[in-house]
Amino acid sequence: MADETSNAASAPQRATFRQVLGNRGFLLLWVGQFVSSFGDWLAILALFSLIAFRWKGTPEQVAGIFVAFILPFAVLGPLAGVFVDRWNLKRTMIASDVLRAGLVVLFALAGAAWQVYAVMALVSVVSSFFLPAMNAAIPRLVKKEELLVANSLNAQTVHFNKIVAPAIAGLLVAWAGEKACFYLDAVSFVFSAGMIAAVKIVATEERAAKKGLGPVLAEFREGFLFLHGHRALRFVVLAMASAMFIIGAFDALIAVYVRETLHADSKVFGALVSMIGIGTIIGSVWVGKYAQQKPKILLIVGGILGIGVGVFLLALATTAPAAVACSLALGLAVSAVLIPSQTLTQQETPPAMLGRVSSVSISLMTVAQLVGVAASGKLAAWMGIRHTYMLLAALLGTVGAGGFAFAMRMRLHGAEPANE
Repeated sequence: MADETSNAASAPQRATFRQVLGNRGFLLLWVGQFVSSFGDWLAILALFSLIAFRWKGTPEQVAGIFVAFILPFAVLGPLAGVFVDRWNLKRTMIASDVLRAGLVVLFALAGAAWQVYAVMALVSVVSSFFLPAMNAAIPRLVKKEELLVANSLNAQTVHFNKIVAPAIAGLLVAWAGEKACFYLDAVSFVFSAGMIAAVKIVATEERAAKKGLGPVLAEFREGFLFLHGHRALRFVVLAMASAMFIIGAFDALIAVYVRETLHADSKVFGALVSMIGIGTIIGSVWVGKYAQQKPKILLIVGGILGIGVGVFLLALATTAPAAVACSLALGLAVSAVLIPSQTLTQQETPPAMLGRVSSVSISLMTVAQLVGVAASGKLAAWMGIRHTYMLLAALLGTVGAGGFAFAMRMRLHGAEPANE
């Protein structure tokens, strides 16, 4: 009996959603990001409405919104992480929110597509500081064993807003116009800044900012070499980049897939997108509740294989109900990749380097997604939608199989991350 009691006492305790939300600092940050994310979706959808419907823009002009946001992230993101590691995280996030609140108001004043692109690029530049700062702040707000649940809650927030915001944005644009969405997004950033201002974040010693480009590049190189030298994190980033390439290509073709393969309309397209979001929310709950003690690398590998299977089955689907079921499975698999990847990065990276590592990871995944979007059209024109999806599934299967072999080799040699 004594041995059983001792074993029970030494067993790691699972964190609960209630426990993590009971952490006042994380709760304030989470509520702020919930509201801010909702505002972002309102503004993004209003921008698409503005250029596509009100200004009768071309497909290239509509796609320019996406490009204007992605490129600054991809180019400046890694260097932004250097400054995130130098600066006070709380002040960095508050300043980023305040700046973005002012910038999104400029959308209401734009009279041409190039003006929208310019403002979007500036928003992206500021966001390239906010996101790694938030990733670095979360481990300072919750315990190490609570990180998976915290990241699960954040994922649920993003995908819940992705499902709900489009309908609300459509009604709001029809009732009050696009400008109302931009103003609400500005208010959401101010709200987020207020929530963050009330959070107590354990500060690390701020490094003195040395002048000149040389020190910045040296500090960036330090973070990159750490990431490159950490086998588990290197695998996670490469696996995530591969997955984001596939997801980018998949997302870019889904509307055409619905039209040409399923011979369906926008209602089915909306159902597929919504089911991916619903699946991700359900998967996030499962990961946060039941996967805390499972090896994160194996979760990531399983998720990549699951995405591959889902895309393959979607390629074979001939009816809308079958495609909707595959989309739900895709969302479940996506959550098994995103949440453990972010958690493993936060757990394995020294706090003083987390801004740089996070920003490099975000930038690589952003570039991979952009390349996937760019390549998808040519692939589909060459081999058709169905065969393109099969090729994407095969690529994911290859990445997943290689990842599984890597994970088994690490376990065999006892070289897993400490938290595993």
